[in-house]
Amino acid sequence: MPGSKPLVSNRLQDLLEAEESEPVSIMKDEFDQLIDREQLRIIKVLWVRELDLFLFVLSNRRIITQPLSLFPTLQLASDEQLSDYIITATGVHWPGLDADLSLRGLLMQEVVKPTAIIF
Repeated sequence: MPGSKPLVSNRLQDLLEAEESEPVSIMKDEFDQLIDREQLRIIKVLWVRELDLFLFVLSNRRIITQPLSLFPTLQLASDEQLSDYIITATGVHWPGLDADLSLRGLLMQEVVKPTAIIF
């Protein structure tokens, strides 16, 4: 009925009210902990189209490499569009492309990246 209050058990109402008043705790996994502990940030983004290569320079002087082709929107962008990026607290944003890459996501991809065999 319009304007009528839905029936909610007293127990459910108590749980809902308790949930609203208690602070929300966010569980952080190993990637979040690493980023926080090391205060990791992306400080520079570079690319070499001829090598299908994206490079992300981190604040700890390490470099994450990924194939540019892994990110189709960015691969199809012009160099001018790629140059127009903003480094954020959590990653990189390309406003003209409405594209984002997170440091957390890049670190996760590093873990699953196959190891190259060099002959």
